[in-house]
Amino acid sequence: MLVIIMVALNACENEFKSDDEDPSMAPPEITSVSEASDDKAVTQGVLGSTYIIRGKNLNSLVSVQFNGVDAGFNPALLTNEIAFVRVPEDAPFLDQANVMRIETLGGVLEYDFSLLTIEGFTEETLNGTKVVNLMGGDFSDAAKVTFVSGSEDTGDLVEREATIVSVTQNQVTAEVPAGVTQAFIFLETSRGAIAQSESYGFSYSIYIDGLNEDWSTSEWGGTHDLASNEVALGQTSIKSIREAWSGLTFLPDNADIQFSDYQSITVQIFASDDVKAVRLALNDFATQVELALEPGWNKFTIPLSDFYPNGGEPDEIFRLDFQEASNTGLPQYIFYVDDFGFL
Repeated sequence: MLVIIMVALNACENEFKSDDEDPSMAPPEITSVSEASDDKAVTQGVLGSTYIIRGKNLNSLVSVQFNGVDAGFNPALLTNEIAFVRVPEDAPFLDQANVMRIETLGGVLEYDFSLLTIEGFTEETLNGTKVVNLMGGDFSDAAKVTFVSGSEDTGDLVEREATIVSVTQNQVTAEVPAGVTQAFIFLETSRGAIAQSESYGFSYSIYIDGLNEDWSTSEWGGTHDLASNEVALGQTSIKSIREAWSGLTFLPDNADIQFSDYQSITVQIFASDDVKAVRLALNDFATQVELALEPGWNKFTIPLSDFYPNGGEPDEIFRLDFQEASNTGLPQYIFYVDDFGFL
């Protein structure tokens, strides 16, 4: 009888002990957070990216927040030691407590975790050097900026590290490395996070500090200079001196420009006070768009679809014209063309 009682008592003791160690009721612990794509440990996350939380007592996860904003997670992938979460794209990232807050049935844990994003960039020339200003944050721990073009798949991957000029919480200024025509800009922080910008530069350049060697220029009713020092970026631009309604022509003599290969034309135009508008025409004025100008530099990105809103696109582009279109009856108009090409 004594043996039976002792066995019964041991069974009860084990049952209570099992309840005490139930992971769903124990407080959560975090040992690390890793970027999901390459499982690299980080202490800062990029908006819109997915991360792996490692720790203990995570299988009863109720919610995850980044700086107070609820994050998505997949309950089907939860285990006691792992949770996959996605940083919300609308989470605040500047002037925050930088807290990842996780709640389980066993309690709440706050973990130091800042956020990173690149919202956009601008370009300018500082002391004769072309730079980009990356905007967003939190850039406080910015450590490296790299311009990356091509890919390993196509065998033309090129990575050029940039010199960082200045860093604030919401802006990083970096020099554009020599030789960059088109690239994506990657910003890496000392906390392990890496954010990527939209595409910088051109898919195909016609004029950047010089005319593409496969192109030539022509004109009617005026003159032009291919090496003016009135620049938007870099060292030179094209000065175009025009009579009313005359134009500057670009011809791809040794290039095959397929319409379907590109999405937009981008260009910067400097207008003197008298120049109010310029028309950009395709294929010997088969179609055109009018660009309204303000005094100074004006940057345009014109979707190719704007030239053919009703369809009927050509197979190739064989001519581009900038025609003066102010319609004010003056004898002379001056404008400048810079950073011109296709996206």
